[in-house]
Amino acid sequence: MAQLRWLGHAATLLTFGNKSVIIDPMIKDNPLSPVKIDYFKNNLDIIIVTHDHYDHLGDTLELLKMNPKAKLYATYDLEAYLAETYKISEESIIPANVGGFVEVDGIKLALTKAVHSSTHSDPTGAIVSAEGITIYHAGDTGLFEDMKLIGEVFKPDYALLPIGGRFTMDPYQASISVEFIKPKKGAIPIHYNTWDLIKVDVNDFVKLVKNKGYNPIVLQPGQTITL
Repeated sequence: MAQLRWLGHAATLLTFGNKSVIIDPMIKDNPLSPVKIDYFKNNLDIIIVTHDHYDHLGDTLELLKMNPKAKLYATYDLEAYLAETYKISEESIIPANVGGFVEVDGIKLALTKAVHSSTHSDPTGAIVSAEGITIYHAGDTGLFEDMKLIGEVFKPDYALLPIGGRFTMDPYQASISVEFIKPKKGAIPIHYNTWDLIKVDVNDFVKLVKNKGYNPIVLQPGQTITL
């Protein structure tokens, strides 16, 4: 059974049977996080980082220490920087870049374009696919027309989209991205109301997405849904 749990901000936990995947794991500095970092001890298989801003790289390094068998999935240049700087072993890294699927323990992973900034390597979104379910986590991004290609190529069931404005799409722009991506089962807003700088009314997103004929799914921090 596939499940998705939103941990506040961009942090998202996916489970497929006995496998766990966390995306952009900011836990300690996340005022919305429903769990402490110890919750993840020996409890993660794959850690995905869309880019190296602190609110997305988050607690990746500590989580890798707490989960010796876990693998890091990010752009190769970001992985190389982290490996050299923090002595992460090659065995803990899944070499990749924006492109096609990489399969790890029955879970298919891909990185996508994102329009944002970062210090080491380019920012990305991430695709996770297993058990017949495909999830697109857009990372931090502005609106871009190539989202149509992401929708056409990967055909996501669910799309997690930043709506906080200022640093990413706002609710209106995110609703346009839903039209581009065409998620079959739902569009989930993320990266909003963590701090005042990204405070928005999520109901604006809900109304706009519904008017376009798609299904908005608003989660509370800590809420889990079955996919």
